[in-house]
Amino acid sequence: MKLYFDCTSGVSSDMILNALTGLGADTGAAQRLRIEEEGHSQHSHGGHAHHHSHRSHREIRRLIEESELPQPVKDIMCSIYLVIARAEAKVHESDVENVHFHEVGRPQAIRNIAGIAAGLEDLGVQEILCSELHDGKGFIECSHGRIPVPVPAVMAMRETCDYVFATEDIETEMVTPSGLGVLMGIGAKYTEDMPRGRVVKTAVAKGGRDTGKEGLKAFLIEEGE
Repeated sequence: MKLYFDCTSGVSSDMILNALTGLGADTGAAQRLRIEEEGHSQHSHGGHAHHHSHRSHREIRRLIEESELPQPVKDIMCSIYLVIARAEAKVHESDVENVHFHEVGRPQAIRNIAGIAAGLEDLGVQEILCSELHDGKGFIECSHGRIPVPVPAVMAMRETCDYVFATEDIETEMVTPSGLGVLMGIGAKYTEDMPRGRVVKTAVAKGGRDTGKEGLKAFLIEEGE
């Protein structure tokens, strides 16, 4: 069985999680992952205080390793976070172990990654493939302030992957660091065309940002003899 992602509407970790759920995968491991609300820092943007969990890569890896999740799920999660950590370390000129995550270090983001890892393990696919990835343009507001699209972490990842990217005439982010990090971390391979075979199940999933696009499309494909 193969899993194919059509990323022409962009990709994010919540889109991937929702797509896997739509395919019938058991993503319930996310609910079993206990994450303490610690490691917070407070800072201010425009006079407003914000509380964020700035966990380091080392802290997140320890959280994963000490959890009661099955080992294959832990391995997938660690692989995903390593990809993101390497990109963030390059952007911030830090070392991989101690680089601090912002958005992807929050409890819900960690649970999303846990759900993705559990879902993939549940589906038991032999190969994961993806189309070209479409991103937007312009600028977005994030914990680092106003940054250009593609965002710096995505740009760093693009330098180390073999995927094909295209730019949509849409003024927002469509490919997130967590989404690209998941694809790279799970070893998804680029393919120009959708794999041949019998489509067993499909799912379409949108993320938290409205881009006006249809959403991430996922296909479970059974290879023909």
